[in-house]
Amino acid sequence: MYAVASLDEGMEWAADTFGAPAAYGGEHVGLGTRNALLSLGSTYLEIIAPDPAQSQEGNAGAQFANLTSGGMVTWAAEGDLNAIAQALESAGVSTQGPNRTQRKTESGELLVWDLLFPIGSPHGGRMPFFIDWLECANPKDTNPVGGEFRALAITTPDADDLAGALRAIDLDIAVSAGPPELSVTIDSPRGEVVLASTNETS
Repeated sequence: MYAVASLDEGMEWAADTFGAPAAYGGEHVGLGTRNALLSLGSTYLEIIAPDPAQSQEGNAGAQFANLTSGGMVTWAAEGDLNAIAQALESAGVSTQGPNRTQRKTESGELLVWDLLFPIGSPHGGRMPFFIDWLECANPKDTNPVGGEFRALAITTPDADDLAGALRAIDLDIAVSAGPPELSVTIDSPRGEVVLASTNETS
């Protein structure tokens, strides 16, 4: 998830960076945000920004409204949310959900999916949230292709703790010890692209 202060500017950035236009997704009612999407082959990139048509008080839109540059905020993993919740609880990680979520596409199609969130993680956005697309098409299959996902890099002060939580849900991802940072590497038609968190988004 890559956050920007303006979705219009974020979509222009995506076209310049990847050589492909991101597709407008829709609004997240109550969260104060809207998004655009790019396929990265095996996964997808969500560009998220404040929705000017919604209130920007005490929600995600308010958090993103004052960003001075774009940055990675967090990432998501897919799977059986009840099984993931059980495994995380056994590993000492509290969760909230699954929560049913929905939005309409520009064509009027209603998309419905479930989300699961870790609660109180000391790792912030380096700890993923979780999604089950249910009967929806996965965004990686339905949006313009901006490139191929190559790598995810995570740095956090207590690397062993985060790595252990990820192993508990069968995510074998290397975690390094150090200042908080999240980055992804993408092979695009315009060359290698590295998207990283910033001091504002980490």
